[in-house]
Amino acid sequence: MWTAQRRRLTEPLGGVTVFLAGFLLLSLVIGVVLTLVGVGTFGGFGRTSICVTQPHTQYGDGSGAIDHLGLAGRHGASISLSGTLQACTNHPGLSQRIMYTLTTIPGLLFWACVLLLLYRLIVSARRAGPFTVQVATAMRRLGWLIIVGSVAAAVVQAFDLDLLLNSMVTGLFNSTYADVIWAGLGALLPVPALTGAALLTMARIVRLGAEMDDEIKATV
Repeated sequence: MWTAQRRRLTEPLGGVTVFLAGFLLLSLVIGVVLTLVGVGTFGGFGRTSICVTQPHTQYGDGSGAIDHLGLAGRHGASISLSGTLQACTNHPGLSQRIMYTLTTIPGLLFWACVLLLLYRLIVSARRAGPFTVQVATAMRRLGWLIIVGSVAAAVVQAFDLDLLLNSMVTGLFNSTYADVIWAGLGALLPVPALTGAALLTMARIVRLGAEMDDEIKATV
C-alpha cells in the first residue's frame, strides 16, 4: 500500500487523470445508450446524417459556385462550398458509417490509452516510490505511446476522411491521400514530440538513479 506522502506526491496529476477518465467513460456510455434508444449518435451510427469537410483546401472566391470545379455529389450525397468543401449524405451506407466512425474513434482511443498509462505510472510511483525501475518503465511506455499513438490516430483519421469524401464526391483532385502524411506530421509536432521525448529522457534518468540507489544499498 502507498503512503499518504506518496499519494500527495502524485497530485494533482492523479486527481486530474481520474476525473478525465471518468468523464470520458461517462460520455461514451451516454453516447452508446442514446444511440441504442434512437435519439443520439455514436460515431457514425444512429439516426443521423453524415457530413464531413475537406481539410487544408480552399476553393474559389467564396461565392459557393462549384460548376467550374468539376465536382459533383455521388448518389445520395450533396455538396456545398464556402471556401472549403462540405459533403453530406442523409442515408449513409454501412461502409460510410464505419469510415465516419474511424475519423473520430482513433483520437478517443489514443486519449483513453494515455489516461490508462498515466494511471499506471501514478500507481507505480505510489507503490514503489518515484525513483524506481517500475516508474521508469511506465514513463518510457507513456512516452512512446504519445509519439507513436498521436501519429497513428491522425493517419487513420485522415485516411478514412479521404475515403469518406471520395465515396460522396466525384472529381476531387485531392484524392491521392497525400494529406495523410501531413496529418501525421502535424499531429506529432510540436507538443507530442516534445512531451514524448521528455518522458523518454526522464525515464532514462529515473532508471539510472534507481540503479545507482540499488548499488549504494548493496554496498552498505
